[in-house]
Amino acid sequence: TPAGLAVRPASEQRFSASGSLPPGAEYHLMWEDPVTHGIQALVRVPKNYVIPPHEHSRHETFHVLKGRIKLDFGTSTASLKAGDYVLIPAGTAFKLSAEGWGGAEFMIAFDGPYDSKPADLPKP
Repeated sequence: TPAGLAVRPASEQRFSASGSLPPGAEYHLMWEDPVTHGIQALVRVPKNYVIPPHEHSRHETFHVLKGRIKLDFGTSTASLKAGDYVLIPAGTAFKLSAEGWGGAEFMIAFDGPYDSKPADLPKP
């Protein structure tokens, strides 16, 4: 087996409540880099779920797997559906909302340790 190879069958995914997200979200940590502590995780949220305005000190990427996500940046918004991808630069304030009938599932990745702090959205 090549060094560093990580194979994660769906049957081994264990979703749990997140201590850093509002109640209702579940996540599965897929991978953490032992040097940078960057992560990749799967996140599931129910319909009408909202994460209030916040920002991260690291770049964050989203890849939507199921459902629809709306990202509100204050001066603009982005509606993402299954298959869509977005890179959110470090220090960018945004609000996340699950749209549609059945919530959403997406993969997130950070290029360093995960952190999150409340933030104000820029005024349009």
